[in-house]
Amino acid sequence: MKRVQITGKSVRKFEDGYPIVSITDLEDRNDFDNGAWVQLENHGHFVATAYFAKQHRGVGYVLSLKENEAIDERFFASKFRAAVARRSAFKDEAAYRLFNGAGDNLGGLAVDVYNGLYIFRWQNTALNRQSKLIYAGFQRVVGKDAVMLATTPGHDNLTIVNGKLPDMQTEVMEDGVSYPIDLTVGRSQLALEFRDIRAWVKANSEQKHLLNLYSAETGLVTAAMAGDAVEAVTVDPTNRATTTIQTQLAANNLDQAAVEMRTMDVSNYLDYASKHELSFDIVSINPPAFIRGKKHSFTLEQDLPELLRQALAVTHSGSQIILTTTTPTYSMKRLRQTVGDVLENYTGSVSISNEFLAPADFHSNSADRHGEALKGLELTIN
Repeated sequence: MKRVQITGKSVRKFEDGYPIVSITDLEDRNDFDNGAWVQLENHGHFVATAYFAKQHRGVGYVLSLKENEAIDERFFASKFRAAVARRSAFKDEAAYRLFNGAGDNLGGLAVDVYNGLYIFRWQNTALNRQSKLIYAGFQRVVGKDAVMLATTPGHDNLTIVNGKLPDMQTEVMEDGVSYPIDLTVGRSQLALEFRDIRAWVKANSEQKHLLNLYSAETGLVTAAMAGDAVEAVTVDPTNRATTTIQTQLAANNLDQAAVEMRTMDVSNYLDYASKHELSFDIVSINPPAFIRGKKHSFTLEQDLPELLRQALAVTHSGSQIILTTTTPTYSMKRLRQTVGDVLENYTGSVSISNEFLAPADFHSNSADRHGEALKGLELTIN
């Protein structure tokens, strides 16, 4: 295993449990080798075993802080065994996150459960190179007969890794609502981290008018209609948003005519809604980090304040806005700051009445302040 020198400044953060290796941690940036398993050292002293990977955050993940720990099948089995123990309260749920990357001390891999089927979501190609070893460690914990599927970075399909599927479709029952899942599709069709928000929306939607922005995979429209909402408008620049929601509504025998689905730029719709004096009781907003539209692009860092200002213009006294982000670099602190900055120049009265984080199955690493899968705020217009 190659030995790589890291800076003295980086030693403490790894010893304190921070899981992500950055290029600035390396004394020599040329030491980066995508997919390599390495020993991180400082002046000849062992700090951690890690692996290098091309990815959105950093250039790799720490595997172990124990110098003589073998990174083998038994090592990975221990990670999965600990994760299963942490999820004991969820074992009877139809769908949940069984393994959450760095939150379970193995960055680069998430494992979801759908009705007893295990979906491996590889988040970089480097760790995926060790998939045979990792699958073997997983089977040590859950058994050789486990039905396992996997998706890899850059590929929008699921492949069967182990076992046989009785059907390529399954339905997740959650809070009395059915969410169909196509097991040939690798991308998430139901964002499991939104479970608590779906429950909130269902419980608070009776006789309400909902506006849903960017939130195709959150299931919020279906939850609202199951909660007896009067109507919903959902706006997303992508076509698949409409398909996902139509499938969910049909599975629950909900009136599709009560849901207006628009495939268009969100900002343009809000302009239209404001000019026509449309108003909504609940507005849910889950913007992406970046999306390119036909005429406009949206960047979370730059455009969220204006998006929130536009959303406030289509609310009234008693309305609520559910503002969420799953972008790792956008922290809860940053989200609150953005809301505060917008409200400073808002003439009405708005209060932050609730805070949302991902449920407990999305276990996070306390040393990684960007590790939360979901950050959300409930705003009440007074």
